[in-house]
Amino acid sequence: MADIILHHYEMSPFSKKVISIFAHKNIAWQAVDQPITAPKPDLTPLTGGYRKIPVMQIGAHIYCDTKLIIRELEKRFPETPLTPPALLGAAELIADWADHRLFANAAGPSIFEISALVPDDFLSDRAAMQRPEVMAAALPIEHVKAQFVLGLQMINRQLTGSAFMLGDRFTLADAAVFHVLNFARNAPSLAAELAKHEAIETWLARINDMGQGQRSDMAASDALAIANDATPDFTPPADAIEDAALPVGQMIAIRPDDYGQEVTQGEIVWTTAEALAVKRRDAQVCEVLVHYPRLGYLFEAGD
Repeated sequence: MADIILHHYEMSPFSKKVISIFAHKNIAWQAVDQPITAPKPDLTPLTGGYRKIPVMQIGAHIYCDTKLIIRELEKRFPETPLTPPALLGAAELIADWADHRLFANAAGPSIFEISALVPDDFLSDRAAMQRPEVMAAALPIEHVKAQFVLGLQMINRQLTGSAFMLGDRFTLADAAVFHVLNFARNAPSLAAELAKHEAIETWLARINDMGQGQRSDMAASDALAIANDATPDFTPPADAIEDAALPVGQMIAIRPDDYGQEVTQGEIVWTTAEALAVKRRDAQVCEVLVHYPRLGYLFEAGD
């Protein structure tokens, strides 16, 4: 199997979500450090525009969004399953809530309180990632903090008397909630709220103690060289479907429906009920196959 490469930066909360799964599965992986703000000249050749972190690379296959990254890891490393089938629906619902509502309530206060730890242009960079109507409707920071505290109360109730979110084993639900609360610890006001909940603090320590799997570091130039030397496999998966709205061979433009509005353009190679893959070319990496989940993304006819 080709190397698992994760393009990330150390403070990225969503990267911690994936890394906790590397730890659970004891996966060997290569870490490529990417800038915390745009531009990202060593990432754009791979994704074509998508700038969110993390991005997973396996040869000339590029996986965008943690939902899809985790699904791919489950396929490739089934010997240490993440979530039992009977718990998967509940885990996915919790993960969607954590990645959006809980993270939104943690991110605002955290970003402002850690401003001394990030580059000077970090706040303006993150503001530029938001849609104008979202920025215009921004809620008061004290309200957002209060909503975060209510979320903590629900999480603490779920963890009281249980080692993990859904019982006695680590699942997707834990990875998704963990990355938000672990990031929130960087903000003193939110860390103080977390400290009030013994079950949460014990659970956070338990997951941090899992480690990072078998990590080693790689230069971004080496990752680009690997993509350039590899040939993507265009074979459709067994669950590929025909979708009249997303026909194979059509050029499409892909962008998130929440924040980070940069666009990836490519030719549809295959679609499934939950994902699609597009072929694109770049002078630095030749042909790559970029994989996206369908949940959370807009697809429009491309050039």
